[in-house]
Amino acid sequence: MECSEVNNLIMKYLDGSISEVELKLLNRHRLNCWECNEEFEMMTEIIKYINELPEISPPYDLEEKVMKRIRMKRSASSMFSMLVGVAGMFAFAYYMTIFVILPYIQDINLLQKILGYGYFALDVVGKHLMSIVVNLPIIIDNLLVLRNILIKDYMHIMLFVAAVVAVLNLGLIRIINFQQE
Repeated sequence: MECSEVNNLIMKYLDGSISEVELKLLNRHRLNCWECNEEFEMMTEIIKYINELPEISPPYDLEEKVMKRIRMKRSASSMFSMLVGVAGMFAFAYYMTIFVILPYIQDINLLQKILGYGYFALDVVGKHLMSIVVNLPIIIDNLLVLRNILIKDYMHIMLFVAAVVAVLNLGLIRIINFQQE
């Protein structure tokens, strides 16, 4: 029996799915092959230590955190796709203007004016797009921080209102009890 076949038998042994015939073949080979015997001993010891490790349960909010990251990745990729699409449309419009429309225009002065306006428009649009791309993550992050602050403040206000209502109710109960006595 070759050592590569013994590796499969070792795995079957560790899984607990080895037959008696395969176990005898494995033990016979281990007696003759020092390397396979060493590997078998090492693997059984590793499995023993793994089985002795305590069970660890995941944090209660693991699923929520994973799903939140997935949603963030999806929104980031959809934003990127949208920006690529917009950039592609501008590139298409630019090349259509240069290679389709402009060859039909014969007047050089008119062509220079159109190109000047086109470059100006592209420069303005490019600056605005760059500003949006750079500032959008910062704005979103600031909005999320503001939302968390507002939620915390709202909760404090609601707790205060609930405490005031509870105190007023206790006062009314005392007044009603005194009137009944």
